[in-house]
Amino acid sequence: MMLSNYPQSTLQDVYKSCFQDYFGPAHIIANREAARRYIEYELAHSTLTDTLYYEPCGWRSQYVRVNLSVVADSLISIDDFADAFYRSAPAQTPDVSPQWRAEWGRIATLVRSLAAELLPAHPQLSTLVERFSADSASITRMLDEGKYVMHHSEPYGEAYNPHYRIIRRDIFEQEILPRLYIE
Repeated sequence: MMLSNYPQSTLQDVYKSCFQDYFGPAHIIANREAARRYIEYELAHSTLTDTLYYEPCGWRSQYVRVNLSVVADSLISIDDFADAFYRSAPAQTPDVSPQWRAEWGRIATLVRSLAAELLPAHPQLSTLVERFSADSASITRMLDEGKYVMHHSEPYGEAYNPHYRIIRRDIFEQEILPRLYIE
């Protein structure tokens, strides 16, 4: 899904999406009011260009990536959005566990084979393939240092200008999704 929606994605971007789906947003939330203020700031200082209101994160789809356009388009209030985002954070900060490293290794292997298979018919995936080895080594170094958070790659940021928050799937389905399709 990610590679078809965002063909300028690199392995770094796939990592970010899978990491978000595995760990949730705990690494970026200080408190509810700070989360709300930053969303407000981002809305005031960003150009929202993403055409998707939401999409699943990673490959488990435990979290949903929800575009800030749902607030800008007055579908969800900023308070409700910030509250859903805040409540989506796990109680504890993520631990870069051996389980995550093993899962990431499986994901990276799958992405490499999928990208190589799709490249002849989808040349827009060339950025992913060209950067794969360098991105893989960078991710491994980061994890070896006990770090885990990555930003989107430069090609991804330039192509898609992402502005979103991740929200736990159950909260999204119960509180956000029903409001997106009110006639």
